[in-house]
Amino acid sequence: MLRSSNSICLDKMASLLSTGKNLASKLDRPILVSLTQPFQINADPVALFSCTKYVSEVRAFWAIPSEKSWIVGAGQAAEIRVEGPGRFQQALTKHQSLMNSAVCEDGVGPGPIFTGGFSFNTGTSVNEIWQAFSEGILTLPRWQFVSQRNHRWLTLNVMVNGHMELDSLLDDLSAQGAALLQKGGSLPNFDGALLKPSTNHWRANVEQALDAVKSRKLRKLTLARTVNVSCEKPIMPEPVLQSLIQNYPKCRIFAFCRDGSCFVGASPEELVSLRGKIVTSTCLAGSAPRGTSKNEDSRLSSWLLESEKERKEHVIVVDWISERMKKLCSQLEYDDVPHVVKLDNLQHLETHFVGVPKNANHILEFVAALHPTPAVGGIPLRPALELIELLEEHPRGWYTGPVGWIDKDGSGSFAIAIRCALLRGNEAFLYAGSGIVAGSDPDREYQETTIKFRPLLTALGIA
Repeated sequence: MLRSSNSICLDKMASLLSTGKNLASKLDRPILVSLTQPFQINADPVALFSCTKYVSEVRAFWAIPSEKSWIVGAGQAAEIRVEGPGRFQQALTKHQSLMNSAVCEDGVGPGPIFTGGFSFNTGTSVNEIWQAFSEGILTLPRWQFVSQRNHRWLTLNVMVNGHMELDSLLDDLSAQGAALLQKGGSLPNFDGALLKPSTNHWRANVEQALDAVKSRKLRKLTLARTVNVSCEKPIMPEPVLQSLIQNYPKCRIFAFCRDGSCFVGASPEELVSLRGKIVTSTCLAGSAPRGTSKNEDSRLSSWLLESEKERKEHVIVVDWISERMKKLCSQLEYDDVPHVVKLDNLQHLETHFVGVPKNANHILEFVAALHPTPAVGGIPLRPALELIELLEEHPRGWYTGPVGWIDKDGSGSFAIAIRCALLRGNEAFLYAGSGIVAGSDPDREYQETTIKFRPLLTALGIA
């Protein structure tokens, strides 16, 4: 699984832990201790992710395969849980507080990285299937593997207090490291699943949304529907991840596992990324299917660019994002006209934003400003959220919420959680939505959501 020449430098970790324990005693509160070292990983990230189950049921996966970048996390050194309207600011404050007093080895690799996400909305009803995922959870793994292009690192994160027995802790770390290093990288097989019919009242919901648009209560509303998949055996995330990586290498592939559930997906839509002094965002709104031939595909692309309805849907989101980005950026550039991005099953209108932050220096400041965009909610936002709560049969949970990662300096990347499913035991709950504006047709919007289900249905052995 991992090359035998690798070893966890516990002597160096012991020294950092001693420093952290002394600081924790002085400050009278727990302190984060983090050690990063280069690591030669002789396995693909999904196989490594599979091994993490021997350490903890709290696991995380994030990858952009085309960029050869990924994060695999196991265990829980620290956790930030937040809820309510101020959840992003709460998370930002807690993250900075932890990092400000952390004992880290300076200048070595990426350092400690939190991974996780947030629900689409706050204060809404939560059904049983989303119990493991609250309104906001950012987890710092105890064991964190990171690949960026040709560089790979292992980071070990531990929270220590002034009374901790370090010898016992080091023994635990040694045993966990041995499990990760020695376990085989075999992946579970997938036996296929059965699709259960959806009970969503789609046409009636779309017609109510169109009535709200016609009466000018709304300019746009994004409606979602769900399908349920069942299997004779528990559905494991690894085969799903393998399929998504193979078929959607340019997407942000993610999995967050906890308490017997796993939220997994392949999002084509970046909400926002912050890397040093550059911030980027992507608007993905307006869709068309892929053609069965090159000529048909080209014809559908042309239709997408020329469609008044699809361009209207796209412009609404572009205007909304640009307005909010300009407030946080001293410079902002974005495409004058959208271009078409082609995925395996769909093509979308896409606009890229690139800016220079004014005073904002933490990724969550941008997440708070941008979420939820009209691409997943609607505009005006408040009546759109009220109608979503009224019409959608199942709570969204983390579907269409921000998911991603944050490094020690507050840089990071968040995607909008679409093309996703919640795996829970023998069942999978899939979500897909469509933007409703003037001119929308219920049957065409239904077909669009059907196409959007395909990545996960294929990964589950159905489509």
